[in-house]
Amino acid sequence: MRAVLLRSLVVVGIGGLILAGLLYVASTVDRRAPTVAGIALTQPVPDETSVALITTGLAVEFTEPVETASAPDALTIDPAVPGSVSWSGSTMIFTPREPLDVARSYTVTVGPGVRDLAGNPMTELPGPFTFETTGPPEVVETVPADGAEEVALGEPIAVTFSTLMDTASVEAALRLRPAFAHELRWSGRLLEIVPSEPLETDREYQVAIGEDAFDVSGVALDAPASVRFRTVSPGLQASVLIPADGADGIAPTSPIAIIFDRPVEPGSISADGLLTITPDVAGSLALVDADGGEPAEPSDGTILRFVPSGPLPANTTFEVMLATAVTSLSGDGLAEVVTWSFTTGAPQATLSNQVAFLSDRSGVPNLWAMNPDGTAPRQLSAELTPILDYAVAPDGSSFVVGDGRRLVQADASGTNRRVLTAEGFIEFDPTFAPNGERIAFARADAETGLGLGLWERAVDAGDATPIELAGEPTASPVPSGSAEDGDSAQWLRAPRYAPDGQSLAFVDLDGSVGIIDLATDEPRRVRYEAHAPAAWLPDSSAILLTGRRPAVPGDPAFGDRIEPLEPAGDVEVAILEVSGSRLGETGFGTDARVAAVATDGRVAYLRGDGSLRIAEAPRDAGGAVGGLRDERIGAASFAPGEESLVIVVLPQAGGEATDGRIERIELDDGERTILTNDGWRPRWLP
Repeated sequence: MRAVLLRSLVVVGIGGLILAGLLYVASTVDRRAPTVAGIALTQPVPDETSVALITTGLAVEFTEPVETASAPDALTIDPAVPGSVSWSGSTMIFTPREPLDVARSYTVTVGPGVRDLAGNPMTELPGPFTFETTGPPEVVETVPADGAEEVALGEPIAVTFSTLMDTASVEAALRLRPAFAHELRWSGRLLEIVPSEPLETDREYQVAIGEDAFDVSGVALDAPASVRFRTVSPGLQASVLIPADGADGIAPTSPIAIIFDRPVEPGSISADGLLTITPDVAGSLALVDADGGEPAEPSDGTILRFVPSGPLPANTTFEVMLATAVTSLSGDGLAEVVTWSFTTGAPQATLSNQVAFLSDRSGVPNLWAMNPDGTAPRQLSAELTPILDYAVAPDGSSFVVGDGRRLVQADASGTNRRVLTAEGFIEFDPTFAPNGERIAFARADAETGLGLGLWERAVDAGDATPIELAGEPTASPVPSGSAEDGDSAQWLRAPRYAPDGQSLAFVDLDGSVGIIDLATDEPRRVRYEAHAPAAWLPDSSAILLTGRRPAVPGDPAFGDRIEPLEPAGDVEVAILEVSGSRLGETGFGTDARVAAVATDGRVAYLRGDGSLRIAEAPRDAGGAVGGLRDERIGAASFAPGEESLVIVVLPQAGGEATDGRIERIELDDGERTILTNDGWRPRWLP
């Protein structure tokens, strides 16, 4: 019985082992057929899964590893494409031997014959996969479009291609006519040409891409691409910015202004945020005429002026932005936003031991001052019309500037500005009396242009009064329309006080010069054609005159704006003593003009060739200044101690008579120091 039981247990155990083996085999032998998970292009066009570059390959992904020997035979491409197969796991990669045909359709099928590693054949065949290759690359869009008008000046030029391009070949084939500085930016098929500076207004531009540009598969453009466009017409333009962009040393009393090239529509300046100033500045914005007043006619409104509520902070940089909302009377707007910056200077209470000069570095010619070594240049006057002439009080406490039409006085700091010239008059040629209490000037009628003689006014207060010339008819002291019968014009200019304050020299455009005894009003005249104001000798004994003998009267009629007297043509220097009645000769020879007179009596004069010479006295010829060989000098001024000069060095060829580089030169050794490269009419103040 026990033996029977034992045999039964053995049989059951063997059966269990056999069953376990069968179950193991059944669970581990793969009987699933492989399938194609997907067919894809290796180099499709972005966002186009069925459009390929001609260098593309094919990736056939199976659901499991398959026999690598049999699978390639199942792959068919129509039209036929020779190539090779490689594997990456269960993905078969077909690489064509040569690039595919351009712009052609291909069909890919995977047929029977594929087996997995267990020998299971693929029974479920995938559908055909069809794709197309790209044609030659082309430009499909440009912004602006070909033939576009009124294109913005600073916007990028966008070129979109039909496919990914070889960026280096496109950049090499790119041509810009006319050329302009730019940057190139790529984003997929998009190329942006970004101007480094705004393009020119109302100009045709062409962007061309030649046939040497090709896509990433090496296919060249089918034909050169080109787009032409024209930028916006000038429209309204900001022709002058005040203060000028990047200017330093600007007067804290300066307005902020834009001078436009045409009249502005008054209603457009009320747009919100039209003018933005950073740091923020309180003030008022208005449309004004050239003299800063309310336009009498709409056509006079060409200046947009912002007047701060008080002086701007010193040594502060301001950023200014003008929006495009402003328009002209005809509706033309700005082509783009206008931005600029400037930095204020530090005003001083007096102008002691300073070099004063005129410069347009603020945008409009104005009066400036700097230290004798050229440091700390700062703007003094802040007028919107170009300053032509100026005078500084002997103690440096104030100054007067003239634009050839009116005189404006201000303290040395630029504050306390007041317009001296009344309506109906033109006033010019200002000069201070030696004691600083009076200002002399010339006057004309604004309507008729008739000369009204020489006038004086107190520095601090009071109306202007005429300087009488005893024994001569006087001009009308009032504008035209109120003159009394019998009054005659007086074409008098360039008053200059003697250093002792007892006499006043002047120029008569009718062909004479004169000296007035201010105690008796008695004038002494001589016939002479003066081309410059008289220069007094320091002892008040005589004046030096630059001009011609005999006198040839010119056309005395005054225009709207009167330039300072400047020598022109062939001139010479004569001397007239206060006690004499005849012109005397100087030692300067012909073709000379006075530049400056020092307090010790030395005279700096200029020859016709622009050379500078210094004479110890008017009747000496003097000698050349060392260190200035072959230089053309336009003006000079002695230092208060006479050991140095400030001079204007002119360009070797061309250039205005007074406009150039201001330098300081030491008279003992000829050492030169450049003070500024943009100035004229310098004067070294005591």
